[in-house]
Amino acid sequence: MAAPSHKTSNGVTGQQVGGGLIRRETRAGTIQTVTRDFIAKQSPTANPVQVLALEPSAYIALMDPYGIVGGNMYLRGLPGDQIGWIYEGVPVSDIGSGGFYANQTSDGDNLQQVSLMPGSVDLSTPTVAAAAGSAYATLRDPSHHREGYVNMTYGTYNLARGLIRADTGDIGHSGVRAFASFSYTRANNWRGPGTNMRKHVDFKLVKDIAQHSHTSLVMSYNDNTLQFSRWPTASEFARYGAGNDLSRSYKDGLGYHLYALDAFQNLVTSAPTELDLGHGLHFHDTPYLWWGSGSIGGAALATEGATYSGSSPVSVDLNGDGRISSTTSQLIYTPNYYSYHRAGNNASLDWTAGKNTLTFGWWYEWSRMNQATPVSRINPVDGGPENIYGDYGPLIYRTSSGRKWYASDYNSFTQINMLYLGDRLSLLRDRLELKAGLRAAMVSRGIDSYVPVSNDRRGQNIFEPLPQVSARYVLDKHSELYVLGVTNFRTTNNSTLFELYSPAGGSLQTAPSTVKPEYSIEEELGYRYHDDLIVGEISFFNYNFTNRQLALNSYVNGALTPMTLNAGGQTSRGVDLQIGTRPILHHLRPYASFEYLDARIDNNIPIDGDLLPTRGKRAVSAPKYQAGLGLDWDDGSFFANLGLKYIGAQYATLVNDEKMPGYINNNVTLGYRLHQTGFLHSPQVQINMQNMIGSIYRNAVYAFTSNTGTVRGIYGTNIAGSSPLYTIQPTFAISVSLSTGF
Repeated sequence: MAAPSHKTSNGVTGQQVGGGLIRRETRAGTIQTVTRDFIAKQSPTANPVQVLALEPSAYIALMDPYGIVGGNMYLRGLPGDQIGWIYEGVPVSDIGSGGFYANQTSDGDNLQQVSLMPGSVDLSTPTVAAAAGSAYATLRDPSHHREGYVNMTYGTYNLARGLIRADTGDIGHSGVRAFASFSYTRANNWRGPGTNMRKHVDFKLVKDIAQHSHTSLVMSYNDNTLQFSRWPTASEFARYGAGNDLSRSYKDGLGYHLYALDAFQNLVTSAPTELDLGHGLHFHDTPYLWWGSGSIGGAALATEGATYSGSSPVSVDLNGDGRISSTTSQLIYTPNYYSYHRAGNNASLDWTAGKNTLTFGWWYEWSRMNQATPVSRINPVDGGPENIYGDYGPLIYRTSSGRKWYASDYNSFTQINMLYLGDRLSLLRDRLELKAGLRAAMVSRGIDSYVPVSNDRRGQNIFEPLPQVSARYVLDKHSELYVLGVTNFRTTNNSTLFELYSPAGGSLQTAPSTVKPEYSIEEELGYRYHDDLIVGEISFFNYNFTNRQLALNSYVNGALTPMTLNAGGQTSRGVDLQIGTRPILHHLRPYASFEYLDARIDNNIPIDGDLLPTRGKRAVSAPKYQAGLGLDWDDGSFFANLGLKYIGAQYATLVNDEKMPGYINNNVTLGYRLHQTGFLHSPQVQINMQNMIGSIYRNAVYAFTSNTGTVRGIYGTNIAGSSPLYTIQPTFAISVSLSTGF
């Protein structure tokens, strides 16, 4: 009996290779793609990072069971802020820190596919944060038929989620079709007090112009309020496990959970357009807009007469009694507030003449990012903030001059120009493909401070030439070889250009540092095989990094703040392997992946006037081995899906004196679907389970350190250590989803 070939209301075909975990690729270079057959069988709350967990190059560390909070991603031992994320043509990696916030982009019900390109980017990719490679996420296209879809999900930790989607179908003979969806998700924090809430809208309109010409309008709006947790050291985890989280009571002061809220809203919109102009000319254009604002909570203890705005003292009546007393201390709310405005356009023209295709393009982006620390009173009713943004309301503190009290207030202005030129040559009856290209990135950044600091204006200009070459040779109808040489870079964090001061005492928390852009050179050699049953790929890779950027998570004014430093060179080499099948044994589609990684620091790292003995040490958060297994069974009615991923041990300090043990993640899906039932199309029930045995273990290094114990530097200095922090794998969780098309 053949596997089902019809398409269900949630996009499952039953035919995609490896259950949707691999597909046939033709690009010269590693590409790892997850498609709809797999995405649809994950929890409906799953985000674009989460669905990549079984790919050979990536491992994912979730902070909550459902992906509402997001999650940390590591690609060949490099953190997520080194990956250039592209969502429907829009660069969505944070323009300041390079981070990607996966919970802010799309709903899993609408996500069509996610592709990883570890170590490389396409010539036209608009990103300045891709030293580790790139990732691309796209939404489903609107249906040609008028239809609707609804999904209701309930689960442990009081998870409740609902989504409704409507497709217009083809509107007359206009060539226009669209869909819009809305979802609401809410769940309790799995470790301690607090809840996570998310509201989300996706919209996509497609206008078909001609056979190879179309344009789209894509919009995604997100509004979330998330509860952060306290992450433990190794000794704290050994003693408390997942316990010892933030407090439910405001009487516990700085440890109160309402001072650790993340509230953010954002809008991403783009209009990807492709036009066949004839005579071998093909035009691509993607204008886009990205807007967002929100805050990460924090609190501090201040004393009247010792309050500061930037580096200057200001008079603030903390307790509202009308006078300033040096003996009055008060708990104050000090969030990190962020506001973003980004607009850009990425346009290119392809010209095909005979065996050559010439590409020329220009990406331009302008952005403004405001980063401030407004200070406000604590709400006397519940001990929490008056509002989680901290920037408005009756309890905002004002100085004696009547101005709002800001501990810091910066605007970052970033302008990006990237020109790219490439050529593709096809030879030997299209069996040999040669490509060469050059990307020239020009980044100009200015920083303005609106509170007194040592230098209220700073700037940085970066120019990076980024050549790339590749070749692909088709051996026969089933197999091919490819070789790739690319250069990538990651611009510096905007936070390296300004200092932060404590509002309580005016002490310098962070100082400007001369951080250079990170630069990487990667070579790959790969082999692919495909036939009517099997699709597989093996790739050997080698990276050389200069000006390697390491991001440290630190608390400033009670709020989490990323710090960045240059750590010299790093060499990473290894092998990726993945293989999957179309249905065997009638309905089974297995998938397997494996990675070996040897990532080492090339030099001793300067610290405290000495050199830390790190030369030859393994890089942090870089497990030597990873292995994944996916099994998918789908007979058209009953379906089951199993995902297992082994993550090897990894170091948490630069000198390798603290190590996190390896572990195995597991996810199970069970479900049953009907076919047409009255006006309902493919109604189904789906059960998703993760961490089946409920193990409590550390799943990633949240904040590494240079060393845990005291280490003697190269020049003889005793360098004191500190303990790394870890995230914890969420324990057993189960959700039940009811969905149907109509």
